[in-house]
Amino acid sequence: TAGEHRLSALRCGHLFGFTCIQRWLKAQGPAAKCPQCNKKAKRSDIVLLYAPKLRALDNSEQESLKKSLEQEQSLRRKAELESAQYKLKLQVVTNKYGQAQQELQELRALMAQAGRSSVPSSSSSSSSFASTSLLLGLSQRADGSRMAQYSFSKAVLVSQAGSCRVLSYCEPLSCLLASQPSPHSTLVPGCGVKKVSVVNMKASQYVPIHSKQIRGLSFNRQNDSLLLSAALDNTIKLTSLLTNTVVQTYNAGKPVWSCCWCLDNSNYVYAGLSNGSVLIYDTRDTSTHVQELQCPVASLCYVPRAASSSFPCGGLIAGSLEGGCFWEQVNETTYRPHVLPLETAGCTDIQVEMESRHCLVTYRPGRSNPSLRCVLMALNRTPQQDSSQLPSCSCAPVQTFNAGSSCKLLTKNAVFKRPDGGGTLVCAGDEASNSTMVWDAGSGSLLQKLPADLPVLDISPFSVNGEHFLASLTEKMLKLYRWE
Repeated sequence: TAGEHRLSALRCGHLFGFTCIQRWLKAQGPAAKCPQCNKKAKRSDIVLLYAPKLRALDNSEQESLKKSLEQEQSLRRKAELESAQYKLKLQVVTNKYGQAQQELQELRALMAQAGRSSVPSSSSSSSSFASTSLLLGLSQRADGSRMAQYSFSKAVLVSQAGSCRVLSYCEPLSCLLASQPSPHSTLVPGCGVKKVSVVNMKASQYVPIHSKQIRGLSFNRQNDSLLLSAALDNTIKLTSLLTNTVVQTYNAGKPVWSCCWCLDNSNYVYAGLSNGSVLIYDTRDTSTHVQELQCPVASLCYVPRAASSSFPCGGLIAGSLEGGCFWEQVNETTYRPHVLPLETAGCTDIQVEMESRHCLVTYRPGRSNPSLRCVLMALNRTPQQDSSQLPSCSCAPVQTFNAGSSCKLLTKNAVFKRPDGGGTLVCAGDEASNSTMVWDAGSGSLLQKLPADLPVLDISPFSVNGEHFLASLTEKMLKLYRWE
C-alpha cells in the first residue's frame, strides 16, 4: 500500500506494481502498451491507488502441482497405451499357442492310429489314405488361405436408444469409434462418439462433440489421434482423442454430410455440404475455409498420390445421387475437375482401395435395377505419365455385386485388401436380410453373409497385432468378426 512498489493502475484499469509498470513503459519507449490489453500507455498514465488493505497471493505451489498433475496424466495415458498393446500381444500369443496345441494333439492321434494299423494291404492302404487326408487338412488349415473366413467374435451394445450412424478405427489408441446421441441428454445434450476398446472388446467412454447428428468421421496419416468429424449442426470439428476435447471448430454455414483429410498434406481437410459444395479448410487458419469446389456431394474420399501406379495422381472423389467427380489436386491450391462416367441416379457412397486404385460405387435400387448394387471400378489416367497434354482421369467397371431390394438409408460400405493377401474383398450392408455381405472382388462370388439384427450402416476393417477383424455398425450394436 506504500513505497516504491505500491499498487498502481493504467488508464485502461489494469493493476500493477509501480516499479514494474514504470520499468515496462520505459523499456517499450514511445510505442509502449499495456501488458494486459495492448492499449497505448505512457508514464503519465500511471495512477497510484490508495487501498486500505492489500494482499498478494502466492500461487507458485498451485501452479507446480498443476504441472505435476499434467505430467502424471501424460505418463498414465502412455502407460495405459503400452498396457493395451501388451495385452493384445499376449492375446495373439495365447491364441497361437492354443492352435498349436490342438494341432499337436491331432498329430499324436494320427500317429497312434498309424501305429495300430493292421498288416493287410487293404487296411494299410486305407490307413495311409486317412493319414494323407488328415495331414492335407492340417496343412491347409495352417496355411489359412483356402479355408480362411470371418467368424463372429463379439457383439457390443453402443447405444440403447439407437441412432448410431458412422464408424471409424483409431489405430494409435486401438479403439473403434461409433457416433451416437448423448447417453445423458439432459446433462450433456448433443451427439458424440463412443469408444470401444479392441483390447477387451468393451465399450468405454463417451466423448461429446456436436449438437446434432454426426454424418462423417475421418483420421489422417499422422497417427496423432486427431479425429475429424462432420455433423448436421453446420460444423466440422477436430477432436483430440488423447484428451477427449474439441481443439478446433469450423462453421460451414450449412449441414455437413461428409468429411475427409487430404492424405497428401495433413494441413487440409474437406467438408461436403448439403447445398452441393465442398469447402476446403486449412487447419493452420482457424477463421474460415480457403477454397470452395462446386459439385453435388453425398460422400467424400481422398485418393493419395502413388508414383508407381497406373493412376499416379492424387485428389478428391465426390459422389452424390446425381453422379460423381474426381478433383485432381494439381498443386496445393489448384484442383482440376474430371467428371466420372457414373450412372446419373442413385449413387449413395464411394469408397477407395488405396493400393489397387479401385473405387467401390454403391447404387440404391431403382426402376432399371431393382436391387442394391456395388460396382467395383478401376481408376485410370490418360496419359499415365506427365506430358504437355492435359491428363484425363476416368474409371471403368470391373465387377458388379448385387444385394437385396431395400435401401432406405445412406449406408457406407468397404473395399480392402484380403487379410491373407490373396486379392480384394468387398463388404456391403444388406437391408433386406439385415446382414453384412462379403464378396471376393476377383471372382465376384459371395463368400459370406454375416447376420445382424438391424440394417448395417457402416463397415470398418482393421488389424491389431497381426490379427484381422471386421466391424459392422447398426443403430444400436457393434458386431466384431475375426479372420480365421
